[in-house]
Amino acid sequence: MRDKPLNRLILTWMLVIAPIGSAQADWCRVTSGSVAFGVYDPRPSASLDATGSLTMQCNSEFSATLSLSLGRGVNASYSGGRKMTRASGGTLNYNLYADPAHSQVLGDGTGGSVTLLIRGRNTYTQAIWARITGNQPTAGVGNYADTVVATISY
Repeated sequence: MRDKPLNRLILTWMLVIAPIGSAQADWCRVTSGSVAFGVYDPRPSASLDATGSLTMQCNSEFSATLSLSLGRGVNASYSGGRKMTRASGGTLNYNLYADPAHSQVLGDGTGGSVTLLIRGRNTYTQAIWARITGNQPTAGVGNYADTVVATISY
């Protein structure tokens, strides 16, 4: 049995808002936080789940498309998983999902991933489900992170 658990795993978001069409007096503000997985034990076969969210607040009714990048991990793919990395080397497989059943990978619409159509009036919050794949025994102790770009097109 290990003496020390893995340190906290954190997934952070960067946002890009990409307006499409003519400029209007309408405005939207997008806020998000990080997804903190907490302590991960690489030995069990169970996956570790966490949830984050992205909130869009506008001064009028809106319809937009939400897409997420693969992140910065080398050899990441929507179907094979995103990769969190550790400063001293090493990766940890994870993915982001559009549903709590983890059946729809949230991405840019390529490689089996889906985008989300979001509609609302004033405020809309979208949950984003995250999962670290279980049984990654080569994962070393440390902090792992990735940066994913969320693009809102409206």
